[in-house]
Amino acid sequence: MFCKNITVGALRTALLGVMGFLVPACASDQYYWALPIDAAGAQDWESVSCIDNDAVNAFRRSQAAVERSDDNALNENEQLFAEMTITALIGEIAYCDAVQGEEEKKIRTAMRDYRALSYNAAYIRPQLSPLTTFPSVYLLSKPQSHRIIVYFPGLDAAASPADLLQSLKAGAAEDQPFPGRLYIPRGHEGFREGVLNLADDGFFLQAKSFEELEQECGPAAEGSESSNRKIVSLASFICAYDVIDPSRSDPIELVVGGHSLGAGVAQSALGAFSGLTWRQENTGSWTVAPPERNWPFRVSAAYLYSPPLALYPRDESCRPIAREDVNPKNVYAANGLIDRTYSIIKDGDPIPDLWRPGGPSINCVEGEHIGKKVAIPRGEDPDVAAKQPVAFDWHNPFPHRLQSYRRALENAVRQTQQKRPKSTDETAPAQRAEY
Repeated sequence: MFCKNITVGALRTALLGVMGFLVPACASDQYYWALPIDAAGAQDWESVSCIDNDAVNAFRRSQAAVERSDDNALNENEQLFAEMTITALIGEIAYCDAVQGEEEKKIRTAMRDYRALSYNAAYIRPQLSPLTTFPSVYLLSKPQSHRIIVYFPGLDAAASPADLLQSLKAGAAEDQPFPGRLYIPRGHEGFREGVLNLADDGFFLQAKSFEELEQECGPAAEGSESSNRKIVSLASFICAYDVIDPSRSDPIELVVGGHSLGAGVAQSALGAFSGLTWRQENTGSWTVAPPERNWPFRVSAAYLYSPPLALYPRDESCRPIAREDVNPKNVYAANGLIDRTYSIIKDGDPIPDLWRPGGPSINCVEGEHIGKKVAIPRGEDPDVAAKQPVAFDWHNPFPHRLQSYRRALENAVRQTQQKRPKSTDETAPAQRAEY
């Protein structure tokens, strides 16, 4: 079922500092492709291995809620929480805690599970240094859905200790502007390096317009099997798995998700997904510019579970970055990314509150969470509209686990469903795209 083109060295011989970790003797890019599913894509719920039956049923219920179309405000919240639940379940599969063994076994099992849920899937973990790889990324899509889910797992799904080291590199870093260079916002050095590494590996789209992308997936791609492709990139994934809906000419939707460390990398990558680049003005100053042509992607949503501080809109003295037009928060806001980002934070989870003291004041926090905050009080429902939360039975008290987030979000779906007015036509076909 799977075609792995490049493998990580089997020997683990080098000690990593005083921590005593073993790392690959010779790290190289990892790519995994699942064989394509056809448009029918029959689901095989019973073959899912990485999550239990309760989680599979939660996936099924949430998918049904997403596909329901209704203008009622409660239903909008229901669909939002359902999308968050599905993306969290995709992350649980990426961790694959139910499977014991080497990381390769977990990746292969996760890929099988995604296929059982009717997703085409690919995995990439590019080489960062001669000894390490970073970060991990899963791409998922359904045939002709015009949508790709890009998921960045957290530390528990790491294939090497590089992830821990990258998370500890919390010093501020920023771009050295160059015409046409992908924009990566000022912020956490380790997360930014992950985005740069993906860019250097050819992950981000080479085509600059939707028309060029269609040409790239046209005659040149005919007869090309996914197993023969050498790298996992957005363009190669789109061509290999027939993502484009031929009846549509609008940008392909990207749903970006990540947990913990993965949420940090995801935040730093949103500008690259949106095609933002540096441009030099006639005055010699630099600014961040949107794509000049018909960029083939649109980030429709970013779901960040337990996000660490990744973007630094303040300097080391806690003053806002002097030039507002290159302040990372302002750049994201100007390009609509703030409104489509959800920082999902659970009370008691320590990761979102970790920060690096900066400048002359130990209390200076350069970083800031972005997007709409979805607060999950401990033992209660999440609330995206600052309403009084509803208490519920707490099943998993450890607040950082993605499973804990998913269960709270799943409960929020149930609560909104209970409040939802009954439809006059329960058999009406769903009008939302399949998630």
